[in-house]
Amino acid sequence: MKHSTYLIVTITTLILIFTLQNTNEVSITLLFWNIKTSFALLLFSLFSIVVLITIFILSPIIITLKSTLKKAKKSFLHDKKSSTYILITK
Repeated sequence: MKHSTYLIVTITTLILIFTLQNTNEVSITLLFWNIKTSFALLLFSLFSIVVLITIFILSPIIITLKSTLKKAKKSFLHDKKSSTYILITK
């Protein structure tokens, strides 16, 4: 089996253990809403929301950096092709 398969099985097992250990119910009150849910579901939901917000915030930055890197590589290759090399011997 590949390393990624071991990693997926390990993460899935840890999530299962975490879920089984945190089944107690919590109450969330926000303005007029009162929601009762399991603690594990609450943590998983909050983690998912944070991951999505992070992806949306970092996506433009990553796209800009990739574009800049591509332009720099293109410029470097163009400069490398157009430059002349002088061999100096003693």
